[in-house]
Amino acid sequence: MAAICLTSTFSWAEVYISAEEAIKQIFPTHQEYKKERHILDHREFEVYSVSKNGELLGRAVVLDERGKIQPITFLVGIDAQGRVLDVYVLEFRDIFGSEIKRRSFLRQFSGKSLKDHIAVGRDIDAVTSATISSQAAASAVKEALRVSEELKKDF
Repeated sequence: MAAICLTSTFSWAEVYISAEEAIKQIFPTHQEYKKERHILDHREFEVYSVSKNGELLGRAVVLDERGKIQPITFLVGIDAQGRVLDVYVLEFRDIFGSEIKRRSFLRQFSGKSLKDHIAVGRDIDAVTSATISSQAAASAVKEALRVSEELKKDF
């Protein structure tokens, strides 16, 4: 008797906010933004350069980080000096850990730069029962800061 194994890929995403809405929240005085795709270390990123009167206010980097099973899509707003202004969870696809979307958790990243340690359990408090998702958020912030810094070098 042969056994048959059927697998199914079930994928869904809970969308909390669009990138455009998050940018409006992070950069309320902006006049325009330019959306570009950048590749760094064989990884693609969506980057919004946000400006007012032709002056760069900062960037918003959209990236996926692996949650427990599925990727989580983050948007990290970074000012022109390379400091985190705010972080948003755009889409959450995992079964557990969606509590990281809480503003009280995400505000911990505000003001962080590449010079800062960004480690869950050290200077970032994890969300109870969402340790892996909390670590994904920290990883997304570090990666977005690195992308933003690399883009500065191009100017």
